[in-house]
Amino acid sequence: MDITTKCEQVNDLRAWVSSNLGFPTHSEGRYWLPIVLTARGPLYAEVIYQQADGSYKQPYPLTDRVKQPLFRLARCLLTHLEATPAVYLVQFALQAEIIAFDRVIPYPGEPAIASKGVQEPDLFTCHWLCLERQPIFDLVIKTCPPGE
Repeated sequence: MDITTKCEQVNDLRAWVSSNLGFPTHSEGRYWLPIVLTARGPLYAEVIYQQADGSYKQPYPLTDRVKQPLFRLARCLLTHLEATPAVYLVQFALQAEIIAFDRVIPYPGEPAIASKGVQEPDLFTCHWLCLERQPIFDLVIKTCPPGE
């Protein structure tokens, strides 16, 4: 079974996460952790979130108390899915620092738009580089020049 098919089986994946990793699940996550899975290993990008107007924004600040379990969840999911180099979005809900898993998107879906002009390289470029087995050494959030 290919990665896309595995990710489309959302209920099965939620059940696996709940029983094997102990995370609650949720069906309306408004946060995405982008993982750039290179041939050398994962790079975790800054979290993207959906604003009240429906637009996406990156970065969303998380404490280390939230980041570490989130990274563990992502790492275990990609291992379970036998993921190959590409960009993956782990969609989740967050309330009072409690992560509730929603789903995995096995490509830079719509939320990745938030990385354009914000992250270097953006998630679409990262995906292409991963598929071409090209190296990606770091993900950088661009800062605004003074006065903006």
